[in-house]
Amino acid sequence: MKLANVKVEYSCGTTITDRVTLDPATGQVHLPPRLQALLRAMDETECSQSFVVEYNGSALPVTVDSNGLRKIGEPDEPKSGFEQLLNPTRDQRQQNARFLHTLSAASVGGLVGYVHAASTLDSTTIAGTAILAIVAILLWYVGFVEMKGD
Repeated sequence: MKLANVKVEYSCGTTITDRVTLDPATGQVHLPPRLQALLRAMDETECSQSFVVEYNGSALPVTVDSNGLRKIGEPDEPKSGFEQLLNPTRDQRQQNARFLHTLSAASVGGLVGYVHAASTLDSTTIAGTAILAIVAILLWYVGFVEMKGD
């Protein structure tokens, strides 16, 4: 049994978040009694709920089977390191974007240090300064684009 976060959204705008236990082998979701009582009360007045379990970095929809048990679909196999690299979570993307902004600031610092350390302003110094400026701008822009939320 694993603990997982659950989010239940209703069409009226009410959102309920809680923790449930999840059996990864069967996909069965076990709700705590307080959540069961709350869902019964909401079912009397509202409909069209979205019931999602967050497990292993992915949001899995919860369905009710013919026996009345709540289950997720077949649990996904853990992603390999290469797949996680290609499909980072929202939090990982934000941290990567912050790292890119840090590298951008370091490039600007390097640019200033490079120009002040140069004895003459020749073509090599100008080319190095231009490259550092381009790198700083590109890192800042990519970090800015990746910083957006989902």
